[in-house]
Amino acid sequence: MTSSKSKKPVASWLDYDFFENEAIKCLTVILRTVGCQWRKCTMCGYWQESADISQADILAQLEHSLRTSPDEEFILKIFTSGSFLDEREISSGTRREIARMVETRKEIKKLVVETRPEFVSAEKIADLKAVEHLELAIGLETADDFIRSNYINKGFSFDDYRTAARIVNECGATVKTYLLLKPPFVSEKKAIEDVIKSADLVSDYSSTISLNLCNVQKYTRLEYLWKRRYYRPPWLWSAVDAIKEIKNKRDVVVMSDPVGAGHKRGPHNCGSCDFVVKEAIKEFNVTQDLGVLERLEAVDCECKEVWQALLKFDDFLFCSNLG
Repeated sequence: MTSSKSKKPVASWLDYDFFENEAIKCLTVILRTVGCQWRKCTMCGYWQESADISQADILAQLEHSLRTSPDEEFILKIFTSGSFLDEREISSGTRREIARMVETRKEIKKLVVETRPEFVSAEKIADLKAVEHLELAIGLETADDFIRSNYINKGFSFDDYRTAARIVNECGATVKTYLLLKPPFVSEKKAIEDVIKSADLVSDYSSTISLNLCNVQKYTRLEYLWKRRYYRPPWLWSAVDAIKEIKNKRDVVVMSDPVGAGHKRGPHNCGSCDFVVKEAIKEFNVTQDLGVLERLEAVDCECKEVWQALLKFDDFLFCSNLG
């Protein structure tokens, strides 16, 4: 890797998020680091973005991204495709320097970072104590230990997540919990049921639930299954159904970024209605208005009946396909 490339992030972009009951601008920065230590999740290919990066390079990457930050109030999301609290990726000194950078920019109203639960501690969160609104995102994926261990291979338990979430809350920060819609070997119907049940179990610890719609990344075990037709990404109708049910049951912010929506490797319907459904999900993210999703009931697309039939006969079809 060239020196100039090491000082630029993998990606950064401006969008909108939901904060304190209104839409607010959001700057997302994907920092290039040495990468996630685990690297065993069946659907994750983010390790391919890793490189031999110094702590000085990481600070330079963030400074580069902040040059394009809004002049008005905004949320800053700093992701590493790994764990922000992992000393191997981000040192304590670098975390404190990032906190100082955030503190000096009064426009930043909230900082969001990601981590696996085993790296969470009060001492590491204290590195970021200068940040007024701090949120730690944890990729739980599901509250079902069997699915997480055997189908996703996350390498930690639901109890590990709860312990970490309690520490975060006790330190005055908030938790965003990532749940995965349709891991491998889980049928469409069971996938919807699983995220709804999981959301109910994590809502007491989470201020935000982010529903991640599984997509097929290159050089992953999930891609191996997908190429052999043992896996189809979730229907966008399934995402809408799950979001509505979760939001109706709990007073929690529900988000979903439909990455790759409408493409064969990403969540999709038939192709004709994908854009409309994707845009409705994105609008819901910044309004939290269920009316946005309920208006999709008026979308007259034949694939909705196909999806409904799939759910009706899902158990039989799924077992037949694998058998």
